[in-house]
Amino acid sequence: MTRRTFIKRGLAATAFLGGGSLAYAGEFERHGIEFSTVPLRLGLSRPLRVALLADLHFDPLYETAWLGEIFRLVAAREPDIVLMAGDFVTRTTERFEEFGPLAATMRAPFGMFAALGNHDHWSDRWESRTGGTRKIGRVFAANGIRLLRNTAIPLPMNPGWVLAGTESAWAGKPDPALFSRYPADTRFIAIVHEPDAWDVVNDPRIRLQVSGHTHGGQVRAPIYGALALPSWGRKYDAGLFTRGERNLYVNRGIGTVGVPFRVNCAPEVTILELS
Repeated sequence: MTRRTFIKRGLAATAFLGGGSLAYAGEFERHGIEFSTVPLRLGLSRPLRVALLADLHFDPLYETAWLGEIFRLVAAREPDIVLMAGDFVTRTTERFEEFGPLAATMRAPFGMFAALGNHDHWSDRWESRTGGTRKIGRVFAANGIRLLRNTAIPLPMNPGWVLAGTESAWAGKPDPALFSRYPADTRFIAIVHEPDAWDVVNDPRIRLQVSGHTHGGQVRAPIYGALALPSWGRKYDAGLFTRGERNLYVNRGIGTVGVPFRVNCAPEVTILELS
């Protein structure tokens, strides 16, 4: 988020809320995690139960107890596979070693996979000596999480299907040739942090793109909707979008950025029932 967007969102939210409402939004709504179950028919040969998380933003609040409880609740729903759609940090990977073992408690039989978000890439600016994204990768590797950086693997138990993950469209270097390397009859599920990339990476074989990035706006006014949305997240802000056989699901995220509260926009874990 740019400084201008930060100020705009903070001023708009403050104007929208009273003092007591700010306290409620910062403590209760921000922690009121919702589990959304979304059935989706893609034509898989074996159904998959997918847990989708996004925008953890581990720093600056470092809420290890709360994240640990969320991951416990995810594990209790027994997903086949866990997908995480970026922005694991806001600015720094300081203390990120604590994040890895917490996330490892979600272990799913077919694995945990992640793609990077714009904030993850931007952490490299502040940690040039060791590299923020390299540290994220090391922590993930040590805790059983596969980081997909313009790479892909076969989707478990579904011949002809591939799980792909790209770098951030805003801050990384996504590889447009990733999907063209596969045969014409391949079908993809893709983790792409920014939802508006759906209009750019528009290969019809990508039957499902999962994204985060927008936080659903964090603050939503009745009728009007999100008060502010980031670049690459202004067209598709939250929920399911379908165009022919192509599907996009935008998760509202778990953490916050800019201002540490949510209004009419609960944090979300999505359980995708894919068939």
